[in-house]
Amino acid sequence: MKENKLWGKTDNQGSEIWDTDPVFKGDIVTWKDKLKLLFYPKKFFLYRHIYKDAKKELKFRHLDEPYRILDVGCGTGASVIDLKKLLGKQVDVVGVDVVGLQVDLAKEKIKKSAVWAEVFLYDGEKLPFDNNSFDAIYSSDVLGHVENVRNWLDELNRVLRSGGVLAMFSESKLGKHAFIRNYLFKRGLNVDPHAEFHISLYSKKVLKEFLESSNFEIKKMYTAFWASFLVHPDEFYRGLNRRSVDADRRRFFILKTLNKVLYWVKKKTHPYSTALCELYGLVEMYLVGKWVEAQGYVVLGRKK
Repeated sequence: MKENKLWGKTDNQGSEIWDTDPVFKGDIVTWKDKLKLLFYPKKFFLYRHIYKDAKKELKFRHLDEPYRILDVGCGTGASVIDLKKLLGKQVDVVGVDVVGLQVDLAKEKIKKSAVWAEVFLYDGEKLPFDNNSFDAIYSSDVLGHVENVRNWLDELNRVLRSGGVLAMFSESKLGKHAFIRNYLFKRGLNVDPHAEFHISLYSKKVLKEFLESSNFEIKKMYTAFWASFLVHPDEFYRGLNRRSVDADRRRFFILKTLNKVLYWVKKKTHPYSTALCELYGLVEMYLVGKWVEAQGYVVLGRKK
C-alpha cells in the first residue's frame, strides 16, 4: 500500500472518495427544499442542530459578525454548500479535508453552486485555525477514519467557542442490538462496506467518555438504522456474496436469500423505495434511537 498523507491512502483499487451531491439544488432554499431533509435522516438531525443555534445567535449579532461553521472532513463539499444555502449570507462556512482530490473537487462544486465558502487541505492532526474560531462544527462519517481520536476531538474543542455546538455522525463498533450484523461478525463475516477504511470504531459508552473528556456536553445521541438489514440490503449484499461465502452454499443460506430478495426489490423500485426507507430511518431514530445500540451515532452536543 502506498500512502501520501495529503492525498489519502491509495492501493490498486484507489482511495475511498466521498462524492455526494448537495440536498439543496436551487439558489434559494424553500420550505419544499427543507422537507427533503426528511429523506436524509442523519443530515436532518445535524443540520437542524446547527440551524437552531445559528438562528438564535444571529438575532444578537451585527452584520459584520458572521456565524462561523467548520465542516471537518468535508469530502467534496456537499454539506458545505447545503449549510451555506440553508443559513445565508450572515454565515461563513469553512471545510477541511485530508484528501487533496476531495478538496479540489469541493472547490469546483462550490464554484458551480454559486456560493461563497472556503475549503482547505490539512494534515488530519492540527486544524489550521485559531482557538475559539467557530460557532459550530459539523462532521459526518469521519471519526472512524481518524488515527488519534482523542487528539482529534481535542482539536475540535479548541477551535470551537465556549457554548458552540457540535453536530457529528460517528461510525462505531457493533452495538448489542445490531443482531444480524453481530451474528455474521461472530461467524467471521464483516458486512461493513467500509471495513478496510475504518480504523477507530468504539462502543457507545466509550464514544461518550471520549467526548466528555474532550470537554463536550452531549445533549442527544441517536443510533442510526437499527433495522439496516431491511432498509439497507445493499450494505449486506457485497459481504454475503463474497466468494468465501459462496464456497459453501449452505452458509447463511436464509439470510443470503432474504438479502437477495430485498436487494432486488429495492433496486427495482428505486428511488421510491430508497426514499421510503430513509423516511423510516428518521422515524426509527426519533422513536428508539436514544435507547438502541446498533452501529453509528448522531451526536448533538455543545462545548462546555
